[in-house]
Amino acid sequence: MKYLNQKLIREVKQNWTQFFSVFLMALLSIIVFVGLQGSWKGLESSLNHYISDTHLANYWVQSSSISDTDVCRVKNLSGITNAQSGTRIQTKQGKHHLIIDSYKKPVTKLHVVTGKKYQSTQNGIWINQEYAQAHHLKVGNDLQISYLSRHFSLKIRGIVQSSERIYFTGTREFIAPNYSNYGYAYISPQTLAQQVKYHGPQNVMTIKGYHPQMRHQVEKILQQRLMSYDNRSTLPDVSNAMDRVDEIKNLSYLFSFIFILLAILAMYTTIKRLIESQGQEIATLKALGFSNAKIMIHYASFGLLVGGLGSLVGLLVAPFISWFVLRTQKQMFSIPQWTLAYGWSSLFVVLLVTLICVLAAFLAARSATKGLPAVFLQGTKTTKVHKIILEKWTGLWNHLSYTGRWAFRDIFINRTRTLMGIIGVAGSMMLMIAGIGMPQSMTHLVNKAYNQDFTYNQRLYVNNYQQYQQAHPHAQQWVQISQAHFSPDDGFNRLLIVVGKGHEVHMKTQNNQSIKDGGLYVTHGFAQSAHIKKGDQLKVRTFGSNQQYQFKVKGILLSETNQGAYLTKHTWEQAGGLSAPTTLLVDPNYHYHKRDVSSTISIKEQKKNAYNFVNNLMSIFLLIIVFGVLLIVIVLYNLGSLSFVERLQDYATLRVLGIHKPELRNLVFIENVITTFVGWLLGIPAGIWFLGQYVKTFSTINLEYTPYVNVWTIVISSAFVWLCSLSTTFFVSQRLKKVDMVQALKGSE
Repeated sequence: MKYLNQKLIREVKQNWTQFFSVFLMALLSIIVFVGLQGSWKGLESSLNHYISDTHLANYWVQSSSISDTDVCRVKNLSGITNAQSGTRIQTKQGKHHLIIDSYKKPVTKLHVVTGKKYQSTQNGIWINQEYAQAHHLKVGNDLQISYLSRHFSLKIRGIVQSSERIYFTGTREFIAPNYSNYGYAYISPQTLAQQVKYHGPQNVMTIKGYHPQMRHQVEKILQQRLMSYDNRSTLPDVSNAMDRVDEIKNLSYLFSFIFILLAILAMYTTIKRLIESQGQEIATLKALGFSNAKIMIHYASFGLLVGGLGSLVGLLVAPFISWFVLRTQKQMFSIPQWTLAYGWSSLFVVLLVTLICVLAAFLAARSATKGLPAVFLQGTKTTKVHKIILEKWTGLWNHLSYTGRWAFRDIFINRTRTLMGIIGVAGSMMLMIAGIGMPQSMTHLVNKAYNQDFTYNQRLYVNNYQQYQQAHPHAQQWVQISQAHFSPDDGFNRLLIVVGKGHEVHMKTQNNQSIKDGGLYVTHGFAQSAHIKKGDQLKVRTFGSNQQYQFKVKGILLSETNQGAYLTKHTWEQAGGLSAPTTLLVDPNYHYHKRDVSSTISIKEQKKNAYNFVNNLMSIFLLIIVFGVLLIVIVLYNLGSLSFVERLQDYATLRVLGIHKPELRNLVFIENVITTFVGWLLGIPAGIWFLGQYVKTFSTINLEYTPYVNVWTIVISSAFVWLCSLSTTFFVSQRLKKVDMVQALKGSE
């Protein structure tokens, strides 16, 4: 084995370019899986530690009023360990919005970044870290706040973070944090009463523990006073962080499967190509007395060395990728400490990739060691020739050129090689369509939501609907949004949106119909999750009312945002529903008095916020695209090179028989074009399907992402794959100039 080991080192040095592709395959496979795992598992570990350390509540309730009796009834439910009521008010700091909570004994413990610990008997305010950073606020500063036309000053006692506000957007109208305009803070009940002068009822309750029928029990206890109910799966400030873990996790498994599948293909073809070129060396080793087992182990060690080295380097590089991905998420999530974490599956994938390399080399060597040394030294192989199916169509067959007939025969006879080429091209198309299509799909969602579905210029939130309506009878489009309990549903409360007359809402159904009177329209994501179909009867009870209404589902809306149900104001009032909208959608020419409006949100702000969300994920998409491009180039080049090595004697024979080099290039071109064409055709539907699976990983109960593929997605993906494939043809055809006919055809000396 000493001599074989020396040969191993020598061969690796001499053929390093061939082995480098195997090294890259192993490296990329490990980097994609382990790198993404380190980020999602790190995010999961950071979240779990934060949630555990701060004793995060399990349920959140908002109500018009909450009494001590309500709290006691909730505490008495089985599985509930703690419940505390408090007060939430919406205030302003200049033009910016500040949501202030006040608890005597908060269930969720605040994480103090700087300053003093929150105390329910101390005056002052505790402001969240991100808002403080955005506005350069420090402990000891005085904060000027206004509430219901009253102005007061509060000293900042501490800068804090809350695990209830990990992904704080301030309002459901934004899908990403907006700390420049929205912040949250905490004050003591004493400050609330003495300085803010608030003497109204408590209106929020946080609950710790688990009860299987919690939603039903809360509705039963609070009845028409209930305004909203959320758990960890539905509260956006918490659920978006949990969902991101699953999104990156699914992304890791989804892409790693494709990467490893194509990597297996490249590893096998590369190592087989090397061993095919070493037929005489294998015959010499056999003639010198080396057993087949020793020879196969020797060549298996090529896979162990190169694949193991690639896996090891990938394991060392992966933490940098993990940190890169994790750093992009820091802009979105408010977590005190970030860490990387890995699971046993990382080691399993490392061993799997290494084992694949070893098996690829072992199996390739096994087929090459069968037979007598004298036969190998002759350098001849026999292939059983038979007619292919195209030859039965004499009319077509006779019209083909000689090179065309040769190409088709070669493709049908060498089915394994052809199949590997088709899989490589199809897999390349899948990666390109998914890589390009995902950013396009997310950008399309933003454009569709804020350019097609809604065309208002601003959302106005009025103080008093009745007064505003009387003063402005010709106001534009009113919208009433409330959380509701649907039956049947998917176990989650959804939004019921009542749309008044106007020209700012343009959502369409699957049949391209607008929202009309006479029924309820359910969004596609909600319909799929709750198995609701057009024509079904749906019961609705809005929070804040005990009345239940029943509507016929008139259509399924193709809307990605605000998953719930829509109906017209006329339909709602005709059923007996109370119309009390607080949101007015207006165009750029609409004029209003600031005193009549509590706050405004422009569609420009929403669009910018949504693009920030897309840009936050864009680095992950670009990372996948870069790795995908490297994989495609290597896979297609390896397949082309393997085909050249396997056909070397065929090309030399054709040259001896008088076939000119231009004709040989045409032969290579025809074979490559046919293989690429079939793989490309199969890759388009496979890529669209894969993009659909990819997009689904980012959908939540509030947002439904749908795959968006246009002509340019296919054109760009196709152009890249065809360019790589034809470039391979060019490089291989250049090697035809160096074919040594004597060396290729000679037998043993």
